[in-house]
Amino acid sequence: MLPSKKFLSLSIISLKEGQQIGFVRNLVIDPKTKAVAAFVVDPKGIFKDQRIIPFNRVTSIGKNAITVSTQTQVEKAVNLPNILELLKEKTAVIGMKVLTTGGKTLGKVQEFYIDPVSGKITCLDISDGKIEGLFSGKARLQAEDILTMGSDVIVVAEESEEKMDIASKGLNENLKSFFQTASAKASDKKQRINEYWKTKKRKSSEDYPEDIFEQDPTLEDLQQVQQVQISSDDEQVESETSKESTS
Repeated sequence: MLPSKKFLSLSIISLKEGQQIGFVRNLVIDPKTKAVAAFVVDPKGIFKDQRIIPFNRVTSIGKNAITVSTQTQVEKAVNLPNILELLKEKTAVIGMKVLTTGGKTLGKVQEFYIDPVSGKITCLDISDGKIEGLFSGKARLQAEDILTMGSDVIVVAEESEEKMDIASKGLNENLKSFFQTASAKASDKKQRINEYWKTKKRKSSEDYPEDIFEQDPTLEDLQQVQQVQISSDDEQVESETSKESTS
């Protein structure tokens, strides 16, 4: 199966003429069959006006191109009344709301996948559009759970929500583990910085007021401690150098 976006901008090649007809501009979806009915051809090719290739006239769909037997397989939309009617319906799929028969909105379609041989929609990627939805709400819905595809809403079976929850559980658990690990590392790093700061503070306590021990370290404090240490090291080097020169 291929994501719908992979079809866009694919070259369309006629095998008989060995010529590029144009590019895929859009997909025409038949909501009743839940399949691709046709491809809209980009007019930048050899044709001056918009043309249509019915899916059943496609010879093959490859990684880089769609092939047809001859240029005559490409027609004007007005010559294909069934396809023209579907164009008017404008079933976009991506961005459509997904609603259960119980009236609950599961989210919106982010992407849908197509069988390149049959043209059938195989599944949908759904997310509720929120930040947390990217982690716990995103799921893949199989086409067999789709009951109705309208112009605005896709209606699915009530039990579809349970299937989506199962599909997203693994991702949710993995992300939970990731954040727990990241949080533990951040906490450990903070503790080590605090210990380092307190050690430096004890060595140079005369440079700080007594009440500073009751305060949490800041970035400026750390920079000052490092500066004090560097200055002390420089003075020690100077002293040792002077002694060597005198001797």
